[in-house]
Amino acid sequence: MMKVGIAGSFSAINRHVCVLEKIREVGIAGCWSVNGQPDVATELFSGRRLHSDKIIEKVDALIITDPGSFYINLATKALRNARHVFLYPCVVRTLTEVLQLIKIGSEANVILRCGRTGIDNINGLLRNIPDLKQISMIEFQHSLRIDTDASVKLPDVLLGDMEILSRLIHARNTSIKAKGICIFNSKPDVINARLEFDNGTVVNYYCNTVSTRNEQIITIILKDSMLRHNLLNNELSGWYLKRRVNHNESPIFIENIQVEPSDFLIDDLSAFFGLIRSGPAFLSIYDNGFESFVLTDRILEKVSKTLVQFA
Repeated sequence: MMKVGIAGSFSAINRHVCVLEKIREVGIAGCWSVNGQPDVATELFSGRRLHSDKIIEKVDALIITDPGSFYINLATKALRNARHVFLYPCVVRTLTEVLQLIKIGSEANVILRCGRTGIDNINGLLRNIPDLKQISMIEFQHSLRIDTDASVKLPDVLLGDMEILSRLIHARNTSIKAKGICIFNSKPDVINARLEFDNGTVVNYYCNTVSTRNEQIITIILKDSMLRHNLLNNELSGWYLKRRVNHNESPIFIENIQVEPSDFLIDDLSAFFGLIRSGPAFLSIYDNGFESFVLTDRILEKVSKTLVQFA
């Protein structure tokens, strides 16, 4: 039985506990949240305070869900003590910090995996793409009403979208061109980016956090078809060229499918424990889930150089 600890907020711990109960041969060794003291956390159910070193002694693997110095230090200590770590992009603050964690994890020969944070209802879309290598172009539009949620920040939205793209494109990014505009804030409210990958795939990405309406749509151009997925209402539309229907060849066949939303957390955690069971091995930045973090960082870096203040 693999002993797993969870460190983070109460709501995040509850969600992960529910999922871990569905995964075989995994037992919860404890759940901890910070209590304001440096390097000390409180066990959620017993109320016992525990030093980070003692937490690490109790577990084979750690799930870390929240930002803060305690949690990033806990992740670093766990890797140095040869513990497997599953964390989220919010835990790390910079790309340098990511690379440092990967280095420590590879030296300890343990699994370091980054979880997904955004809305990810694309399983229905993936089932309708016979081969991801057929994707030649992606158009991604994401708009949020300005009064939807004032706490929503463009970098967080961008990260969630890059997590979706990383599931669709399994290739190295070779070029990023991006421009940002500040309308109401000192940080970008609108960005437009073009991403190119070494397999020839091109992504045109647009994000607007001060829109008049909510919209999140992915359009995918393949060799003989085009798919349009609305992530807000889970509707998938397909345009298929030269599709045979009832023994008759039609020049174009249009199909609308209602896909069910999915919870990707059980897939992420099952994959994490599967990697551990198959034998620890070094995962590159393109395999361990941090690719979306890297793409987000690179886009924002490009945006900072082209930022326009709306007059």
